[in-house]
Amino acid sequence: MNLLIQKVASGLLIIIPALASTPVWAVSHPYDFHADARMVYENNDPVDKAYGYMNVITDNSGKGFINVMFSNGSSINLARFNARVKFLNAAGSVIKEEYFAHRISAAMTSGAIERKVTKPLPVSNFDSIQVDFFLSEVPD
Repeated sequence: MNLLIQKVASGLLIIIPALASTPVWAVSHPYDFHADARMVYENNDPVDKAYGYMNVITDNSGKGFINVMFSNGSSINLARFNARVKFLNAAGSVIKEEYFAHRISAAMTSGAIERKVTKPLPVSNFDSIQVDFFLSEVPD
């Protein structure tokens, strides 16, 4: 039993420093990320005919833009369409969050109402992106 513990301990002494010395890689630039989803209410119930789309585009230096588009094909009038975009490091921790919101009228007879919100990219050294689309302040 003591021999097994010694082998495990010596193996960990080799593996842990090797893992700790491995560099953490961020996304490579230029970078192009897209996400879309059906909008949900704050309680996570889906909303028919209401969608969100987000893309992040960077150049070779890591500078870029976040574009969020909202589409309301439903009869819900003047609800607040929201997107929460999280930039994560390699460990999965949030390093920066950006919020996007826009009130949108109900769909017209000609079709869905769409809106776009654009912001400059606030960080360039992220590993992944997570986005949540949801409605808030929905009129009764």
